[in-house]
Amino acid sequence: MPNSKTPADPPTKTTGSPAASSPAATAPPLYPPAIDPPDQPLPLLAFLREFPKNPLRSVPISAYEDDITVLRSNVPKTTYAWVTSPALIEELLIRHSGDLIKSRVEKRVFARTVGNSVLTADGDKWRWQRRALAPLFRHSEIIGYVDKMSRAADDQVAEWRTAGPGIRNVETDMTDVTLQVIMRTMLASTDRDISRRIMTATEAYLSKSSWEAAYAILQLPRWFPHPGTWRMVASARSLREIMAELIDNRRSPGVKPAGIGEDRDDGHDDDLLGRLLNARDPETGQPMDEEGLIDNLSTLLLAGHETTAKALTWTLYLLARAPVWQEAVRQEVIEVAGDAPITGEHIDRLQITTRVLKESMRLYPPVPVVARVNTAFIRAGGENLPTGANIVFPVFAIHRHKKIWDDPNRFDPDRFLPAKEKAIPRTGYMPFGAGPRICIGQSFAMMEATALLATFIRAARFGWDGQHKPEPLSRITLKPAGGMPLEVEPL
Repeated sequence: MPNSKTPADPPTKTTGSPAASSPAATAPPLYPPAIDPPDQPLPLLAFLREFPKNPLRSVPISAYEDDITVLRSNVPKTTYAWVTSPALIEELLIRHSGDLIKSRVEKRVFARTVGNSVLTADGDKWRWQRRALAPLFRHSEIIGYVDKMSRAADDQVAEWRTAGPGIRNVETDMTDVTLQVIMRTMLASTDRDISRRIMTATEAYLSKSSWEAAYAILQLPRWFPHPGTWRMVASARSLREIMAELIDNRRSPGVKPAGIGEDRDDGHDDDLLGRLLNARDPETGQPMDEEGLIDNLSTLLLAGHETTAKALTWTLYLLARAPVWQEAVRQEVIEVAGDAPITGEHIDRLQITTRVLKESMRLYPPVPVVARVNTAFIRAGGENLPTGANIVFPVFAIHRHKKIWDDPNRFDPDRFLPAKEKAIPRTGYMPFGAGPRICIGQSFAMMEATALLATFIRAARFGWDGQHKPEPLSRITLKPAGGMPLEVEPL
């Protein structure tokens, strides 16, 4: 069972040169709070009580200890399988990928916002969208965006300096700054009004998503309302109206709303939206239709900022709880970049920073669950999975699994030293998913998270209040229950 107890907290100061050698030798072990899972898969009434509060509470303890857990339910009549063995995940998500489609739960949760985008589509529809979007996220393309990422981070630092030392909800700050990154790189815009509208609508939609997921699992009809239905409908409508507005504004010759184009380095549509509008299927040469443009712009905006925001939020929490590692990151950034803005040339040299991010995403994966439905009978791990089974890959549990990780609940970035990282099964660590549908923006996200974290840690010290131990809360992405209040002290 994941250990929610925390030993004595590490000292607030380090000795020696943390950037030159691993801080693990001087940092007392830190065991971040996790979830206390049920001993068995929950019966229906208990499921209805726990799942809407936090879907992670419904993942049984066997998912943290065994290779596969299967539940055959009569109400509704279906089969559930929690798959956590790297070998079985490899077999299903990679070798049997053609027999798996997106789950009805995910399709229903996202239907109102991203429609039939690259995130939710299957078959030929998914393949052509993936082919059309892939060139937008080549390393050679996105490395040029690091300067814009750093400028957004600098703006956040300036806000902290103006406010002075104090407690801040860094979850809100990280959501704001990552949305600003998306605005600058995708829309070449610094329009704060648009970003605030997107942030408000996104938060409203995701806050009620577990109700939609629960109703989908119970196979209740779409017309049957739940406590969050009308809020989700209204926020989804708002989001899609914003997307349509952004597309129309970009297409209007000579007309740009305030903020659009202000962060552009030249006069061309070289941001992601311009490239999306010009995207063509490499095989057919066909552009996306209007609905597809709105679907995929919604996907890139929502997924592009929410996941990175949550990764940074949890990372700052861990570094506030483990000051030795925080100082190691700070010293590395100073050694690599001095006081200059972080650029693409610095990213690969920020090795401690990268290890900290990877370990943070192990303990707190931004997307805590991946789910599929099989379109053909599959036998896996000695279990029969009939057509239509709900196959769940609980990433949160996989990343804390006793068979995969030594002392799995301990924060230890040295797990990702090069020699050790090579020994990690590729499906034992999957913050961006796995197989053909691995996150198309993973390289963008890692560059962004690295540039932002390096800028923040160099510019400010983050402290824990000694009390707040946030429960990891699944709302499509992994939120901290109660937000993330941390002491922010500009340096």
